[in-house]
Amino acid sequence: MSLPAPPTSTDEDLRRQLEEAEFEVELGQNERGVDAWINGIAGALGAATLAVITALVFTNGSLRYLFNFGIIWADEIVIALVPWLTMIGMFLSVRRREIIRITHFADRLPERLRRFIGAFADLLSAASFAYLAFFSLDYLALFGGDKTIYLKIPKGWFVSAMVIGSVLLALAFLVDFLRGLRAPQAAPVAEEGAAR
Repeated sequence: MSLPAPPTSTDEDLRRQLEEAEFEVELGQNERGVDAWINGIAGALGAATLAVITALVFTNGSLRYLFNFGIIWADEIVIALVPWLTMIGMFLSVRRREIIRITHFADRLPERLRRFIGAFADLLSAASFAYLAFFSLDYLALFGGDKTIYLKIPKGWFVSAMVIGSVLLALAFLVDFLRGLRAPQAAPVAEEGAAR
């Protein structure tokens, strides 16, 4: 029985470069041009929305705990901003190709079939979000004029997240579909991540 060879400096350098590349992808630092601009705007909007929600929840919770007093309208704003935060997060995850996908079985298929399944999934996702946008528009038309209880803001400002977000998600999946068609064929990858 032979023991595995100790890692060389080349192996360590390669491992470090892979970790740095993965980190850059996670942070979106490898994006260029229009992609970086679109994702930067979406990221900034998402961060701002999350900051407002966090500040309101923390302030309201602290006031209720310390002084038995709360900002009643803060809950209204938080509930209204959650759909926007959700849609921004989903849009950004699709743009960065970080949306949850189950590829365990698809990765074992021949490349042509794998690409076909990926293209079909992108088209089906785009159609699903277009369908959601269509019916969300109907919902917006019916209930968008209603006012919130405390601030008297039209609910359309918040319900429109479903319409706008669904349209943007459908477009993001269509862009993914088109990029998948133009992408060069990749070498199959083994289960442990090494090329075959």
